[in-house]
Amino acid sequence: MGAPELASRITERIERETGVPGLAALLAERLTPADLASLLLEMSRRRAADRTPAQVLAQYERDRFVRPSGVAPARLLDWERVALTSLPASFEAVALSPVCPLGTSSVVAGVHQDWAVTTSRGTEVVSDATNVLALEAASRRRQLLRQDARSAQAVHLAASHRLLRPQFSGDPTRSAHFALFALVSAGRAGSGSTFELGALETHLRVHLTALRAFLGSEVPLRVTISDFSGRDREREVEAVLASLRASFEGVTAQPDPGRTHGRRYYPGLCFHLYGQANEHEYFLADGGEVDWTQRLLGNAKERLFVSGLGSERVCTIWGDG
Repeated sequence: MGAPELASRITERIERETGVPGLAALLAERLTPADLASLLLEMSRRRAADRTPAQVLAQYERDRFVRPSGVAPARLLDWERVALTSLPASFEAVALSPVCPLGTSSVVAGVHQDWAVTTSRGTEVVSDATNVLALEAASRRRQLLRQDARSAQAVHLAASHRLLRPQFSGDPTRSAHFALFALVSAGRAGSGSTFELGALETHLRVHLTALRAFLGSEVPLRVTISDFSGRDREREVEAVLASLRASFEGVTAQPDPGRTHGRRYYPGLCFHLYGQANEHEYFLADGGEVDWTQRLLGNAKERLFVSGLGSERVCTIWGDG
């Protein structure tokens, strides 16, 4: 049984036991957002008032949502410094808020709302920094379009942010929160696929430059590029791969036409990035074309490329520097 089906059954049980049919719909649809927030805040206040210090400590010890990360803070700080200083001048680093608007995961990125932890104030804890950077990029692009309806000025943003994701509840070995190095590039469609191909290469160069600076040149890295659009862009993709191979020693770069993972998430160009340690290959990063700014701005000419690299994974696998 999936999470949505389980949640539906729990809701039905609560409505039966409370004797209030349609309770969930009543709270979600009949109350204004402000009234619902007030109700949830009062509920939280009452529950907190009944708790003892021993109960708070017990939850801290057992709840994977609140336990500290296992990564060494100094190592993570070193990685973030290297990653952020690897950004080209066209990128602006942004320090994101811990929360974002309700629906950022489900409305913007099209994933299930259960992927995010919702708060009682009409927000959700950031579960994917690329979703939030997309909102910021769309806002900046809208300002540019107000000045020039055909503005081609690109917006490139980056963030190093700790994410909280509840969907791993079935696997106690996986942390509910982890650090991600995220990039987004937003702009207007150019001739052919110039924007998308340019963003693809730019993002890969940023990630590879950061990894090489942090890990050294001895760690084998592998890049694969796929295209779910069905368009004939094989020559252009090979040109990007050849450029990366020429620029980064020890990096394998190859097309992956057989990839199926992420097809619904990335409708066009996308990539995977792997690193090898102790004869094992680890997945480190992915990215691709998405239509989020097209929908956010109601403009089919808008283009967006996003990517994310698992900072915690890099610092854990290669933790000794």
